[in-house]
Parts: sequence; structure tokens; C-alpha cells
Amino acid sequence: MLKIANVLLAVGVMFSSLLWADDDIARDTVVSVVDSFRTRIVADKAVLAKDPALLISRVDKILTPVVDFDSFAKKVMGKYYRRASPEQRIRFATVTKDTLINTYGSSLLQLDPDKIKVLPLGPQGRGKEVKVDVNFQMDSGSPLDISFYMEDYGNNSWKLSNVVISNINFGLTFRKQFAVMMQQNKNDIGLAIDAWRESLAKKS
Repeated sequence: MLKIANVLLAVGVMFSSLLWADDDIARDTVVSVVDSFRTRIVADKAVLAKDPALLISRVDKILTPVVDFDSFAKKVMGKYYRRASPEQRIRFATVTKDTLINTYGSSLLQLDPDKIKVLPLGPQGRGKEVKVDVNFQMDSGSPLDISFYMEDYGNNSWKLSNVVISNINFGLTFRKQFAVMMQQNKNDIGLAIDAWRESLAKKS
């Protein structure tokens, strides 16, 4: 009986170690993204501030490999996703992607390159996402805390599934905003996407 208990304990330790190793890969992915922000965006912000097209291009190259924009758009559309046509889904995902990239780009130019820190992994929830916290500081001295929620896509490939900035859940906020757009446009998905694009363009 004691031998069985020891074997089960050993298997449990091994399994938990493997899970922790996977979590570390999620954090390493965020570290790589943050380092790219620091070296390719923030450190070159004097040039990029005068060249919006170059800024968008660089942010796109950093984020696209680690963000499943189609999946993110599906979560934002919520219950309306099934009703949308394939063309509407693609258009919505494109609008969402363009807005996120533009928003990220303009925000990154305000960061202090010497005050960016990826924190050690803390306790994780029971879901499939791994939360990686990063502390940023603006040029003005104001702190900016961002939690990157990473999801395992298999083969050690982790992608960003949601972002919480200063306690504002972007995925949830976008979902609520799009639901309002649907109500305001009599549940016409096409019109709601147009309104969504116009609304986000004003904020980006």
C-alpha cells in the first residue's frame, strides 16, 4: 500500500512539474513580445511617432504571430457569431485586428523603455488560460499594469486570448459594446459592424 502511495505521489509531482513547465512557456512568449515592444517600438518611438504606417507595420509583425484574431473576434461577437455570414465574420475580425494594433501602437509610444517588467507567474485559475502580469510605466511616471491571458494552442504554441489593462477587461468590454451596437442597429449584423468600426476608430 505504501509503495502504491509513493508511486502516485511521484506521478503527481511529475504531472504538476509538466504543467508548470507549460506555464513557463506561456510566460516566455509574453517576455518575447514585451522585449520586441521595448526594442522595436518604444526604443524607436521618436521615429515611429512621425511615421504611423511604419508603427502599425511593426506592431502587426509583433502581435500577429501570437494573437488569434479570428478567435478573439468570435468571443467579442458572442451569441451573434453563429448568425453572421462568413464574410461578416472576416470583416469583423479585420476591424477588431486593425483597432487593436492601432491602439497598441499609439499606447506603446508613451511607455518608458527602462520601466517594463514581466512578473514571475503567480497562482493560476482552474481554466485553460495562463495569466502573465507585466508592469509598465508611462513617460509621465504613471504606472500601467497589464495582464496577458495566454491560451495553449498545442505544440508549445501559446497565443493571446485576452488582455486586462488597469483592471479593464478588453475582451468583456468589447463584447458588451458590440451587443449595444446590435441593439442600436435593430440586430442587423452588417450595420452593427459598420457602427463598431466607426466607434473604435474614434477611440484608437
